[in-house]
Amino acid sequence: MIKKIVLMLPLALALKAQAGELRLLDSLVVHNASMEMPEPIEPSYLENITSAVVWKGNWFLGFSNGALVFAGSPLGHANLFDRIEPTLSVSAGKWFTPAVGGRVSFQGFKLKNSLPHKQSYQSVHADFLWNVLSRHYNTCDLSQWNLIPYVGLGIIHNEGNRNSPFAFSYGVTGQYRLSQRIHLTMELGGTTTFKDFDGRGVSNRFGDNLISVTAGLSFSIGKVGWKRVIDANPYIWQNKRLMEYVSSVSSSNSQLIQQHNADMKAIVELKKILEIEGLLELYQNRFNKREVKSHLTKPYPKNNYSGLNSLRSRLQGVQWSDHSLNGDSIQVRNSTKEDRSESSSEALSQSYLAELSKGKSCIGAPVFFFFFKIGTNRLTDTSQLVNLDEIARIAKKYNLSIRICGAADSATGTPDGNHDLGASRSGYIRSQLLHRGIDKNQILEVNEGGIDTYASNEANRHTKVMLFLK
Repeated sequence: MIKKIVLMLPLALALKAQAGELRLLDSLVVHNASMEMPEPIEPSYLENITSAVVWKGNWFLGFSNGALVFAGSPLGHANLFDRIEPTLSVSAGKWFTPAVGGRVSFQGFKLKNSLPHKQSYQSVHADFLWNVLSRHYNTCDLSQWNLIPYVGLGIIHNEGNRNSPFAFSYGVTGQYRLSQRIHLTMELGGTTTFKDFDGRGVSNRFGDNLISVTAGLSFSIGKVGWKRVIDANPYIWQNKRLMEYVSSVSSSNSQLIQQHNADMKAIVELKKILEIEGLLELYQNRFNKREVKSHLTKPYPKNNYSGLNSLRSRLQGVQWSDHSLNGDSIQVRNSTKEDRSESSSEALSQSYLAELSKGKSCIGAPVFFFFFKIGTNRLTDTSQLVNLDEIARIAKKYNLSIRICGAADSATGTPDGNHDLGASRSGYIRSQLLHRGIDKNQILEVNEGGIDTYASNEANRHTKVMLFLK
């Protein structure tokens, strides 16, 4: 008896779509891709990380002047304050990151040596710059203050004795931003070279030093600022969710296509039955596409099987005789109700079982729902587990595959929390089936996340179990 009812379900579906009869919602499996599309992500940035730009942007020119003191070896008779002389400095450079940069600097004018005699000098050196306050770039586009120690190497030339040894440069520069492109600078710098630079002392030891204090301006050239590096982790997580969403939609579309094909076959069989009974003209308008569409949009009450019962009554009660079909004369023998019922059921059985055997159409009834307490994977009533005993028994007896769809109520919780909750609920039902002897290869889990398909909201906190032929 149960087998006959299951096999008659496609005809009941056809009656719903074509004749506007009563809709058998509780006998049909409606597949929805109920996962929510992820919301657009607001970019977030990695802390203390920017993209390095080798040549474009963040160039600068600096101009400053101040005072210089020569401290040589031997020291001579005059003190350091008696040796103070004006100095000029010009520099050009580039910042490669907010923390790291480089420059070439020219410095020169006059100095007093140890005698003390005035001498003209010029110094050219390349420096490595390190901005120790660059971390403040993460809280503002351009930091107001910069503190920049530097070290470098260059050549210093004495016009008086034509001596040009190499020298080490070092110091620290402070900057205050006046505008986007202009900084006020203050620099304390030093240069160390060999003792014979001023013409007195040995040539193979370091000992002559120039100490300067200067103030000036620095001008930025080209593009100013830095491009922060976007944190990719939120996008990786969203792509994973999108893959799950696409998989869910693809699976749902595949099932709907299979269901549509089954419906169309049932409609063809129904037309043949109506034509044999002489009722095709009466229901011909119901096969018009527009009519079908309008009937599909009408609401129908649930759990009324009068359409199915009416069809079965007509199939069992009609007396067949000679009929004309498409202009051809065919002979149909008189038969008993039992013969007609058996032949019709057998034909429907073969067609329906052929669809089920593909493993993509769900066995129409029953579909089991297990309901959970809010925010947990605990059943609202543990007596629901009795259904799992029957599911396990049927699945093992007929070697059926089982699909478990976990879901949560989207009206409460976050999308991430509901996604985890749906997985936890489907995992609980899976563990119960495994405990009842179901092979893990027979079970497929699907996570629907937060949904709002059913009312009241408590109905969305469920796990759905469907049975399929392998």
